[in-house]
Amino acid sequence: MNRLSRVTQLTVAATLVAAAVTPAAAQSLADRVASAPDGRVQFNFPSRAGICGNGRTYIQTGPNSYSGSFYGNYNDGVRTENCVAGPVRVVIDRADKVPLSVQAYVGPTDSTLRGVTDLGHVRGQEAADYLLSMAGKIDGRAGRDAIMPAMLADSANTASTLVTIARNTTLPRETRRSALNYMGRSTDGMQTIPSSVTDPILQIARDENDNQTVRQGALSVLGRLDHGSGIPPLIELSKQTQSNWLAKESMSTLARSGDPRARQYLRTAVRRTDLPDEVLTVALRALGQDYATAQDAALLRELYPSLKSDRSREAVFQALTDIGGSENTKWLVNMAQDGNEPLQMRRRAIDAASRAGASIGDMIKLYDTTTDPSMKQTLIGIYVRNGERSAVDKLLAIVKGEENLSVRRSAISQLSRSEDPRVKAALSELITR
Repeated sequence: MNRLSRVTQLTVAATLVAAAVTPAAAQSLADRVASAPDGRVQFNFPSRAGICGNGRTYIQTGPNSYSGSFYGNYNDGVRTENCVAGPVRVVIDRADKVPLSVQAYVGPTDSTLRGVTDLGHVRGQEAADYLLSMAGKIDGRAGRDAIMPAMLADSANTASTLVTIARNTTLPRETRRSALNYMGRSTDGMQTIPSSVTDPILQIARDENDNQTVRQGALSVLGRLDHGSGIPPLIELSKQTQSNWLAKESMSTLARSGDPRARQYLRTAVRRTDLPDEVLTVALRALGQDYATAQDAALLRELYPSLKSDRSREAVFQALTDIGGSENTKWLVNMAQDGNEPLQMRRRAIDAASRAGASIGDMIKLYDTTTDPSMKQTLIGIYVRNGERSAVDKLLAIVKGEENLSVRRSAISQLSRSEDPRVKAALSELITR
């Protein structure tokens, strides 16, 4: 065989090999999954920096075990195992080629897994595109569970597809909410949040024809966006007057934010006289939540006399109860003693003072300054909840000396469930009289 013939044979062989390989290599991941035998099929792809797992039971997406987020089961039994960086491995179980479940793993390959068609390594963007296409087409948990592993893919652009999923009202509610949550996370590391992310979230929040749970999810995502990017639009939404529901929910979302702009807006909002009562009530309660200050408490006490409804006034009591402290408990006790206040609000002030941390001594003194039976019964309930010796002593004194028969019966009824020997002896003495 001359050299020319040999070269010709090699060229033909190479061409045949290329012809056999090229169609498979050109297939999309979706086609490869669809053409695999029924049952479980898996593929793997590179993970984002900071993603690790044990390959079987958990995935960690944060920098350490204290601040990181976990998916799966992370307990004492696996704490000693190394958290191994990528790749991400996705296993899809199918029946009649229809996906039944989507499971994701990071770290070492599980050598115990059998009966799986392995498609090998794929690019991160290709994997993310395929998984999100599943989420946009498949009902139920399999579609929803396909979103999380897509977010682990290295250098994958997912924001626009997440927007499409979140806005698709034909998809299950929880799939859309999951897409919304990951839209907020897809901006990690960005110096500014683009309008291509915030605008669709706002459109969902504003759409009165959409599911309210999904709309609440959209507002929640706005409140969590990096750099406080969602705070200005939330403030604007809370000001609009077309929908009390949207204004109230926007205010509630602002209440959970520690952003200084949100806190200052709440302080301004509670001074407004044109807010619907239900929106004002949310703003008042918000001032007593996680980021409350002594100045917020002082503002609430200052505003109380100008409030028009029992609901807004009770919101002040609840907020001050959450804040606690001697200034607030003293104010609440004074409100309980104020004869100019409606009886119903005085009773609520008593209960709020107790829950805010007023001493049992102050609560006992209140009993002797009131003649109203309902106020006395409220105080009896507080003494029973407290259970301290001085509270029990006061209850026994009421049983023995209270002139109002209904109040006395209330104290006896409450004490009858006590296991305190002194209480049992006192009640026995009453019976034998």
